[in-house]
Amino acid sequence: MKTQHVVVVGGGLIGLSTAYALLRDGHRVTIIDRDRLGSGAAKGNAGELTPQQVGPLASPHTAKDIIRGVFTRTSYLSIEPLQLPRLALFGLGFLRASGATRSARGAAALAQFSGEILPSLQRMAADGIDVSGGGDGYLMTSSVEAELQAAHASYRRRAEKGWGEAPGAILRGTQLADQEPALASGVAAGFMLPGEFSLDPITFVESLIAHLKTNGAEIREGLTAERLGDGASVVCRAFDGSKTTIRGDKLVLAAGAWTTPILRKSRVRSAPVVSGKGYSFTVPVEQMPNTLVHSMDRHCVAIPMHGRLRIVGMMEFGSHPEHLNRQKLEVLTRAASGVISGADWQNRTEEWVGARPMTADGMPLLGAIPNRHEVLVAAGHNMHGLSLGPVTGEVLADLVAGREPVVAGKPLDLRPFAINR
Repeated sequence: MKTQHVVVVGGGLIGLSTAYALLRDGHRVTIIDRDRLGSGAAKGNAGELTPQQVGPLASPHTAKDIIRGVFTRTSYLSIEPLQLPRLALFGLGFLRASGATRSARGAAALAQFSGEILPSLQRMAADGIDVSGGGDGYLMTSSVEAELQAAHASYRRRAEKGWGEAPGAILRGTQLADQEPALASGVAAGFMLPGEFSLDPITFVESLIAHLKTNGAEIREGLTAERLGDGASVVCRAFDGSKTTIRGDKLVLAAGAWTTPILRKSRVRSAPVVSGKGYSFTVPVEQMPNTLVHSMDRHCVAIPMHGRLRIVGMMEFGSHPEHLNRQKLEVLTRAASGVISGADWQNRTEEWVGARPMTADGMPLLGAIPNRHEVLVAAGHNMHGLSLGPVTGEVLADLVAGREPVVAGKPLDLRPFAINR
C-alpha cells in the first residue's frame, strides 16, 4: 500500500477515529480543528456504543414530535420558531424519512455497521486507548406499556436479523427493583439490552488524542476550514484572520455540524448536515446505578462514569449551536428526576451543550465527493458519533488505500450514504 499524506478536517469523534485508523495503516496524518481537538460533542455525550440502537432518528414515532417541538418548550425535541424557514427542507426530509418504508430502509443501511461497532473499539483498546469508565449492558425503561412492548419487540426482531443481541425479559416490580435499586419509584418496567457498551468519553478522547500525538499526527488547532481548495487541499482562517492552505494527497472532511457550509462554499452539492443541540450534566447520587439507564418515555439517559453520574438528553434546533439554554437543562432535570432516585438535582456540575450533526434521513455522509476522489466526506452521524466513530475510521482508511470497505466480513454498501442524495 502506498503511504500518503492525509489531511483530516475536524477533531471530533469521527475525525479522531479516522486519524487513528490512517496512522495504523502507515499514513502521514495532519488534523485540523477550529478549536481544540475533542472540544465539541466528543466529550459531552452519553458514552454509548450501541449495536442494537444504531438507526435513524426519523421514524413513525418521532414524526409527531417534530410538530410538537415547534409549539412547546418542554418537549425533549424542540425547534426555535424563527428557525423554521432555515430548517424547512430539513424538516420535510425528516418527515419523509419517518415513513415506515424509508425508516426500515435506513435502519437496514445503518445496521451494516452493527457487527463491527464493538470489535473496532476493542482494536483501539488493544492499542492502548482507554475505554474504561462504563460497562456492559443497558437497562431500557418505560412506564408507557405500549412503548415498552413495541421497543422490546423491535429489539428482538433486530437481534433475529443479526443486528445486536436479543433483549432480556421484561422486568416489573421487585424484579426491576432488584435489577436496579437506584430507579425512581415511578418507573414501571424495563428490560436489559445485554450487548451494548458504555465508556467515559472524556478519558477515551483524551487517551485517543495522546495516542495520535505519540504516533506522529500533526495537530493544527485554531484553524477554521472555510472551503476546499484545488486537489486535496483546504483553505483555512486563523484566529488573527490570516488565511492558509493545507495540502495533502487525500483529504477527509469530518467537520460535523460545520460540514455543509464548507461544501457550499466549495460549490459541492450535498445532503445538508444540520446542527441539533444536545445537553448533559453531572449530579451526585446516594446510590450509583449498576448500569446505564435509558428512559424511553422520558427521553434521557443516566450513565455511571468513573464514579459520577452523567445525565444526557434533549434535541434542540436553534440558531446558536453552542449556546447553552438553561431552560433546556431544567427540562432535562425534570425528566431525569423521574428515572433516578436519591440524586441532588440542585447541585448540577459539568453542564454542557454541544452540536450534534444531524441529517434528515439519519444517514451520515460517507464516501468520496463525485468527480473529486481525492476528497472524502465523513459527517452527519447524528447521535451515533461514538458508536460509529471507530468503524467509520476503518472504512475511511479502506477508501484512502483504494480497498473495498468490508464491515463484519461483508462488503459495505455505501449508496445510502452518498454525499449528494
